[in-house]
Amino acid sequence: MRQHLMKSEKETINGVRVRGGQVSRIEGLTDAVIGFAITLLIVSMEVPTSLDELFAMVLGFPAFGITFLLLVFIWYWHYRYCRQFGLATGKVIWATGSLLFVTLMFVYPLKFLATVVVNYVILGGWFGVDMPRMLSFRGDQFPFLHMLYATGFSSVFLCFSWLYNIALKAADELELTVVETWHVRVHRNTFLVVALVPLLTILIVFIPNPMAPMWAGFANCAIWPATMLYRRHAQKQLKALEALEGPR
Repeated sequence: MRQHLMKSEKETINGVRVRGGQVSRIEGLTDAVIGFAITLLIVSMEVPTSLDELFAMVLGFPAFGITFLLLVFIWYWHYRYCRQFGLATGKVIWATGSLLFVTLMFVYPLKFLATVVVNYVILGGWFGVDMPRMLSFRGDQFPFLHMLYATGFSSVFLCFSWLYNIALKAADELELTVVETWHVRVHRNTFLVVALVPLLTILIVFIPNPMAPMWAGFANCAIWPATMLYRRHAQKQLKALEALEGPR
């Protein structure tokens, strides 16, 4: 799959010229760990022994899909980073190792939270679907669950911000142009914005209201407008930089 992506990739990826042509051992480890994380998700799904359990498993597919999709995105973002820069320094190894560690730690909390939200809040609460009791939890445990999720989610994106910061500091070594440096900085800051929003939603959990955990959960949707506003602000610099750099 990687070979196909490498052959079909254009000269640039998100405004940065491709500098990584070979699959490194760092990428091989990333492939293995992400594959193992997906395996953990599958193994956690017990084989149904009754029709009710089969229906429950089918209704739980959306929660599984959300978790699976995020793991695929993590894999792709790391693949894209390696293709863009081809860095294999000690700092990249540490940042990648941290990313893989928090990804493995984050799998089960994300799957649990996704199951609670999809099965019991959306399907059960909003649409009145009679969902079987697959998970055991108390209402007073939701704040802790949200804090666990927000911390894990933010840690993943902080690692990506760290990786792009490493590339930014290696701009001279990589011979990044002015425009490429802008793209790297925007990528780093975008990942940082995505990481900070969930951390800020933790404050909502402590509001003295029984609906506070749900408010905190849906406050994560602020990630999209926050990143869009930042990118719109950053785009104002791009035309000026492209005019300064001139045609390549």
